[in-house]
Amino acid sequence: MFDLSVVAIDGIWVLVDETEGELGAYDSKAAALKAAGDFGIADQEPRHVLIQDDVGDWEETVVAPPSVH
Repeated sequence: MFDLSVVAIDGIWVLVDETEGELGAYDSKAAALKAAGDFGIADQEPRHVLIQDDVGDWEETVVAPPSVH
C-alpha cells in the first residue's frame, strides 16, 4: 500500500520509493511531500506516504498529484 516514504536523516528529508530507492533529498518535509505528489503525475493517483521524523516516530499521509491543466 505504501510505495513511498519520507525519512528525516540529520535534518534532511529523503524521499524513498520501494522499488526505485532514493528519489531525492529535501530541506523540508513539505518539499519532500510535494515531490511525492509530483511522483504521482504519471498515473494521476494519490500516493500514500509513510513519514519518519528524526526521532524515529512514524505517521502517514496521502498526497495528491498536482492538477494538470
